[in-house]
Amino acid sequence: MKLRPRTSRAGFTLAEVAVTLVIVGIGLLFVLQGLSTSKFTAAQTLNRKIARELALSTLGEIQAGLYREDMEDDDRLVGNYGEQGYEEWLWEVVFGDETFSDELEENGSIMFDTFRDRERRQEEARDKADRNDKDKEEEEETTEPYEKVRIRVSFPKLGEFPNTLTLERWMPWEDVYGPEAAEDGETPAAPSEP
Repeated sequence: MKLRPRTSRAGFTLAEVAVTLVIVGIGLLFVLQGLSTSKFTAAQTLNRKIARELALSTLGEIQAGLYREDMEDDDRLVGNYGEQGYEEWLWEVVFGDETFSDELEENGSIMFDTFRDRERRQEEARDKADRNDKDKEEEEETTEPYEKVRIRVSFPKLGEFPNTLTLERWMPWEDVYGPEAAEDGETPAAPSEP
């Protein structure tokens, strides 16, 4: 009896290899998409953390009185964090019930020290002063113990994530605006010691 050699084919067919490659390719696509999403999420979390730290630092500077001279002309302060190494990061502070300006959202930047911007802010300050004078005449002035201070920090946009962070803090009135001057231009009397 003569034995025939086995001629069974060991291996994969071309169709099996193609299906396997498609399945592995789809799996790699999902893995890479997940890595990309996690990278953007981590960058957004870092940006929000930095924005919060910078905002708290600016609020501390306001409470310490570093911006009192700038607040005399306007109820809104604007700036950027270029000195701290974040040139594209902008901030805007409003006091009381004021609202944030829309020019930050529209342009993605704030105009600094331009003639037109200064002129517009001075006109708004004059209009507000006129309104305040009329309000003071109509109502009895009451002293508020605290002032609401809100800050909005805008940072570079990543994908579809929001690129602003807003914080609100209630600060003692005197910390924000300084000690009030006595009426008639007199200096307040020093407290008597017991």
